[in-house]
Amino acid sequence: MRDLAPENVLIALRKGTLAPFYLFYGPEDFWLEITLDTIKRELIPDTLKEFNLETLYGGEVSPEEILNRARLLPFMCSRRLIIVRGAESFSKAELDVFVPYLENPVDSACIIWVVGRAGLSHDLYKQCKQHGRAVHFKKLSERQILAWIQEKAKELDLTIERDAVAFLYQTVGNNLRDLHSELSKLCLRHTNSRLAIEDIKQLASFSRLFTVFDLVDYVSRKDAPRALEALARLFDTEGRDTKATLGILGMLARQMRLLLRTKAGLRAGEGKRAMAERLKPLPQFVIEKCIDQEGVWQEGELEEALAKLYDADGRIRIGSRGDLVVENLILRLCFPPMA
Repeated sequence: MRDLAPENVLIALRKGTLAPFYLFYGPEDFWLEITLDTIKRELIPDTLKEFNLETLYGGEVSPEEILNRARLLPFMCSRRLIIVRGAESFSKAELDVFVPYLENPVDSACIIWVVGRAGLSHDLYKQCKQHGRAVHFKKLSERQILAWIQEKAKELDLTIERDAVAFLYQTVGNNLRDLHSELSKLCLRHTNSRLAIEDIKQLASFSRLFTVFDLVDYVSRKDAPRALEALARLFDTEGRDTKATLGILGMLARQMRLLLRTKAGLRAGEGKRAMAERLKPLPQFVIEKCIDQEGVWQEGELEEALAKLYDADGRIRIGSRGDLVVENLILRLCFPPMA
């Protein structure tokens, strides 16, 4: 059975059909935490949390004690909620104690095991998955992040225009914690307001000076000094490991393909309006950038740029230092050899 999507847990919560147990895991820890906060807020009234909500930690409390607490009757409430953090800290023998409980759980309690990747090989995870109770908080795609921003803005009584959502994402980056922080700041000044790009520019105090989108813009304009400055800041904030450098290459390759599509459309005689349709669902301001930047490149240069990007990707994957490969690549993209 597939892992459960986090939003399905919240749907069950609001329908009053929350399951008696779940296993939460995945790299998007902020999404996991706000999901836990929502469950705590909506399942247990504030005045009764002291009696019906417990947060326990693997390695500090025995599995037997956790199950005994789950079997206690809730006090003036329909459910007890027990959150077990760091479940991977239990030994295999300790985790084995939980498995029989999954076949006959207590309906008046909800246990949520929060586990790191180290705990995903145990039968507890496999059994939770088999029951359809393993919830994966995975990294969101660009499209999913844009939808996530709109959803969180709505919860904060903000209405943000589509292009402004994309601008916020491109300026802040894909870290959900940073995005939520900026939305919260906007909410303080603009509750029940409709925000455009200019409002975001004026009011959001962004936590990062440069993002990968800045880097992509500078490379698209062949502005080598600013591109290298943006790259250095990215390395400072995101690190220089393989995952970070391959992510940068992926965004650069995406931009080269967009510029190729734009150039091909304009060469075929399509006007800007037709090109905008061709490039949808990209936000309008991104489409305008593509139309503006394609003139900086010859078609052959873009094709050669993609070849260089794929070559750099391969060299990093076989062990070359990613930061040096990317720095050298940016110089080669901004200063292509003369024909």
